[in-house]
Amino acid sequence: MKKLLSLMAVFVISLLAISMVSALTEDDLEVTSVKVNGDTVDFANEVLAIEEGQEIEIKVGLKNVGADEIKNVEVEAEISGYEYDDYENLEDSTHLFDVAVGTTKYVNLKLDLPKGLDEDEYWLRLRIMTKTGAVISKEVKLQVEPTRHGIEIADVALSPGNTQKAGRSILATVLLENFGDKTEKDVKVTVAIPELGISATEFVDVVSTETTDENNNVDYEDVPEMFLPLPATAVAGEYSLVVTAKYDHFRETVTKIVKVNVLANEMFAPTSDKLVLAVGPESQNVAAGTTASYAIALTNAGSSSKAYVLDVVTGDWATATLSESLVVLEAGKNKVVKVDVTPVAGAVAGEHVASVAVMSGDDVLETIVLKANVVESKASASQKFSLRNGLEIALIVLVVLLVIIGLIIGFSRLRKDEDEEEQTYY
Repeated sequence: MKKLLSLMAVFVISLLAISMVSALTEDDLEVTSVKVNGDTVDFANEVLAIEEGQEIEIKVGLKNVGADEIKNVEVEAEISGYEYDDYENLEDSTHLFDVAVGTTKYVNLKLDLPKGLDEDEYWLRLRIMTKTGAVISKEVKLQVEPTRHGIEIADVALSPGNTQKAGRSILATVLLENFGDKTEKDVKVTVAIPELGISATEFVDVVSTETTDENNNVDYEDVPEMFLPLPATAVAGEYSLVVTAKYDHFRETVTKIVKVNVLANEMFAPTSDKLVLAVGPESQNVAAGTTASYAIALTNAGSSSKAYVLDVVTGDWATATLSESLVVLEAGKNKVVKVDVTPVAGAVAGEHVASVAVMSGDDVLETIVLKANVVESKASASQKFSLRNGLEIALIVLVVLLVIIGLIIGFSRLRKDEDEEEQTYY
């Protein structure tokens, strides 16, 4: 019986001990101070005046006056009573921390009051808690007042949207919100894409209405559409469209950034001095002392006249000549240059190469490699005849290629002209 009573006594004492450990009170953790925006709060006799839209910085001092270390402490700050529950900046909390015996720890929290908050009294509730047990609570009384000057960029609408081609325009419409107590005159609104060096500006008046339960001293004003012409040479990519509003005699500024995507416009793509080459044939059999003829067709696919210089190099196995070394072509025109390659006596049999460089000024545009297979000089008349026929066929193929290239260039130019006639600029 005595043993049973002893066990029950131990059980009761254990429960009491657990209860004593779990119950967090100011006898263990003392709130030494609470500061709001740097000012110490007098809980009993003070109501703090706070402007709507203001940021509240809170500093709480906690001292462990108990006999044991207090672990896993968390501090929460919250303001309740705002109409829109999805506003997340009216509550904040710390990470878990420990407070050693005889030490004081300070923690910081931050709340952002919404603009257009009712002009009324609110309580800032502070809760200090651990994993289990009671909660230490403190309340700071706040009187929310309207701000004298307050402008916000409520929305930015872009037409035709956030994506546009280079060379076209974006129309920006800005909606301003005045949550202050004063009418704001000559608010300067600017939209700009700094990377492209473009901007537009409008001046508007934003009137703040009298406080009612419905509008909470908030007024909205549409800014007239602002026109942003995108440069035709703009590189495709994502850009920041920066919207700024200067108010209160340009002493205050608010900014909003919207991302826009600029697409390359093929109509305004720079036309390079494009050279189109066709060669026929590229490889031939030739006997020492005889001549192999190659044809190179040059087509100027650019937008302006161009001069081309041709230079041929063979090495010591052959000599080579050009029918023309300087070719001047108008845009869309073409010309055939003949290259004659003659292997020297005693040229080693086998494959050799000759290179033709096509230059514009000091720039080498293309290098063409011509192959010649040197064979023994006892080539029969029938072989020569076959070679001549091959060259004639190659020239015919070149003519066909030139016709096709001319048609392609002509159709592309015609399509471009039609697109330019149908293009509408904002």
